[in-house]
Amino acid sequence: MRSQLTRNVYRRLLTGHGLLRPCPAPSGRCYYSQVRPKLPAHSLFRHPLRRTFLGLFQAPPRELKEPEIEPGYDVLLKFRAMETENARPPPREELVHGLAQFFRHKRKSHVPITETQAFLATRVLRHLVDNPPNDEAPVESIYEPMLRHGLRALRRMNEGRPGDLLELTKLIYTELEWRKEARVLGGIENHKHKDKDDANLMGYIDCLTKFGGSMEAIERLSEYRSKLSAEERTSEYVTKLWGSVLGGLAREGRETELLAEFRHAEEEEIAFSPSLHEIMTTFYMARGRVEEAKRWFEKPIHGNQTPTPTTYSEMLRFSVQHGLQQWSQPFFEKLIRSNPEKALWDVAFQWSVLVTGKGVEGIKQMMATMERTSGHKPDATTIDSLLSAAIEKKNPYLAERFISLGAELGIEPQPTTYILQLNYRLDAEDFSGAEAIYQKILNQEVNTHWVNLEANTYTYSKDVNVLNKYLCLLCRAEKPDIQRILEVTAQIEMRPRTHLLSETIVALCMVLLRHDQQFDVIDTLSLHTVTLSLEDRAQIRKAFVEYCLDTTISTARVWDAYSLLRQFFPETEQADRVSLMDAFFARRRPDMACTVFGHMRGHANPVQRPTADIYVRCLEGLGRRPNYDSLKQVHNMLKMDTTVNVDTRIRNGLMIGYTAAGDPSTALEFWEQISASSEGPSYNSLAIVFWTCECLELRDDTAKQIWQKMQRMELDVPPSVSNAYCGALAGQGELNEVKRLIGGLEANQGYSPSLMTFGITYNALPGPAKVHFEEWAKEEYPEIWARLESKGRKKTIDGDMFNIVRNLEA
Repeated sequence: MRSQLTRNVYRRLLTGHGLLRPCPAPSGRCYYSQVRPKLPAHSLFRHPLRRTFLGLFQAPPRELKEPEIEPGYDVLLKFRAMETENARPPPREELVHGLAQFFRHKRKSHVPITETQAFLATRVLRHLVDNPPNDEAPVESIYEPMLRHGLRALRRMNEGRPGDLLELTKLIYTELEWRKEARVLGGIENHKHKDKDDANLMGYIDCLTKFGGSMEAIERLSEYRSKLSAEERTSEYVTKLWGSVLGGLAREGRETELLAEFRHAEEEEIAFSPSLHEIMTTFYMARGRVEEAKRWFEKPIHGNQTPTPTTYSEMLRFSVQHGLQQWSQPFFEKLIRSNPEKALWDVAFQWSVLVTGKGVEGIKQMMATMERTSGHKPDATTIDSLLSAAIEKKNPYLAERFISLGAELGIEPQPTTYILQLNYRLDAEDFSGAEAIYQKILNQEVNTHWVNLEANTYTYSKDVNVLNKYLCLLCRAEKPDIQRILEVTAQIEMRPRTHLLSETIVALCMVLLRHDQQFDVIDTLSLHTVTLSLEDRAQIRKAFVEYCLDTTISTARVWDAYSLLRQFFPETEQADRVSLMDAFFARRRPDMACTVFGHMRGHANPVQRPTADIYVRCLEGLGRRPNYDSLKQVHNMLKMDTTVNVDTRIRNGLMIGYTAAGDPSTALEFWEQISASSEGPSYNSLAIVFWTCECLELRDDTAKQIWQKMQRMELDVPPSVSNAYCGALAGQGELNEVKRLIGGLEANQGYSPSLMTFGITYNALPGPAKVHFEEWAKEEYPEIWARLESKGRKKTIDGDMFNIVRNLEA
């Protein structure tokens, strides 16, 4: 049954009255909590006005998709929401039932547990462990089966990143071990319990080796072996444990530990089975270590058994990659003469295609030989192996011939056959052919989702990957067909156990945003971001940020994208938010930039809130792109922000903002605060206050008083400050004073006037004085004036202005 929590929360999200969003935890981890704004929010997007005739022909309201929340997952989300808000958590009975339902669903559906889900499940389980029941409540009867379901669900994953998955695995097994010890102490241990305990240990070691915990798996195996007799140490169960540990060390690239543990296995007289041979051989093949790979492959297997099909398959590709076809040929010839099992014949067919270059006729002869000597008949798996070889040769024509060969032999294609066919047609950019195969999948001629995933996880993963690949190519077409993209997206989302990958979500959202399909972007994000891992969320978030920073995209579209980014990814890093603020300033939209700043200021996570440097950056932006209302908003936020110390830099920023907004009188009040503070002014403060004096409409002697004080203190005056003082004098109409100051710069300050000196002065002078100043400058400083004129001028209400950029920094 669909969760009522999900229905309500997402309806509020999409109508603007609330949202289910990641919420910052004290550790900086961002997951989900309920957030309720104090006032009803406005709609996220602009809705175009439509003329209707008395509403008769008005289109029905847009129905938005609801996310499919997996059974029990809503309880995990609800608990995390309560935890982050320091509220009372749900009752223990509800948590146990929810977690049990979630683990049971994951075990049966074979859908992997994401890192986000693992984190939430860990938080719930940690709460249950830390808060045991006062008595043996009825719900406790499902507690231990719940833990076993969770361990089995984790074990069925192919592999995962170290972190939350590993932590969840350890917590589950620790609880199972505690309960095992309690049974032993209570004297109720029996053979039934022992079988379950052995399965738990096998599952735990298997999970450790998949999630980067192979070193701990070694310790667990050593502890277990120490309790066994010499005969039990070579049992099939212990051999499987050795295989898991060695496989994990190989996956983690721990060569030293791998070799050491293999020697220990030999000392324990563990048979060198085909599976161990596969682990050791493929480890060196994957790293291109030719001599070691040869030596391990040629090492005799216990009982003269044959290497596994996987080992032969990897050896085939290894020999092709490193030019070792001559070395591998005798092994494959011997394999064919030995009448091997069917799976090894399929690898031999691949060898014939990739190494000997056989075509369809040659393969047909080999098939006849196989049937005559060993009784095996080619089947759909055989055709798949041939297709894979043709794909590796990048020969779609040969692949099509193998498809025809299968039809000629009366072999019914299996799901993976169509998946491979769709894959190579996409690689060959045969979109019409790919569309035909996709329609077969869509019309359930290819029932890939009916496959027993316990026996064939390959079908599931390849199905997901190739369908995502098809959708990505549709999105990245030069002229994307939006309607077709939306149809394919809906079809994929409706398929059981098929989901969109993060790369596909990025491609889909970007093309929809560029075509103003914001509601479909909301659908996509609502459906998929709930269960995405942190890494996947970061990838999508990065794409949204890059889209917003793209200057070729209109401001309206960028604002829509930012609104979605803020709603669905509140964990967006502070640096990205600052970049977005700067981008809106660059777009001449200070109101939007300050709104982004306000969102930072109001963020629930203190880590995301603006620092003093960000306040200064925002105020500097308002100096370049003035907006008085936005400035007042930022200033009010500063007044209420107890975490920021108002120092000289911030007051400099306020002077910049108020001066640019046309209120230099208020700006001078901050100069007075700077002068009275213990920190005092900086050189930047002096340049800013002179600019403020330049902008005063009434005659004022503040600039002269400051300059005279500087002279009495014998300060070294940098060019930026002297240029600003020239501007202040010019703004007050002191033409003669300006000329004397410029003429005495070299004698008094030790440097000559620059292009900026004349540009700032000219721009600040009133209209009539500009002519006199220009005549004087041309005569006294012709070279500098010529360079200034090369910048060009523009007409303003205050007269001509030179095109110079004057950046004042706080």
